[in-house]
Amino acid sequence: MKHEPKVISIQRTSAFRLDSILTGEEAIVLRALAGGLTDREVCHELRMNTNTFLSMMRDMREKLHMPDNVSLVDWAMERI
Repeated sequence: MKHEPKVISIQRTSAFRLDSILTGEEAIVLRALAGGLTDREVCHELRMNTNTFLSMMRDMREKLHMPDNVSLVDWAMERI
């Protein structure tokens, strides 16, 4: 008698994503900000260039149709 192997599907990135529109990196940055870190602290902790951070914030605001960073972080805090 032959047994079929059981297949388990795990999507690791889904736990970090706040919205399917955001990339995994964007979700990590947004979670850090929603957790209380400042812009500088996020850049330092993630070893991210300031220009990259600012570009990522702009991209997230555009994707989610948010007028400013405060609205973006509030949006993330509601979903965590």
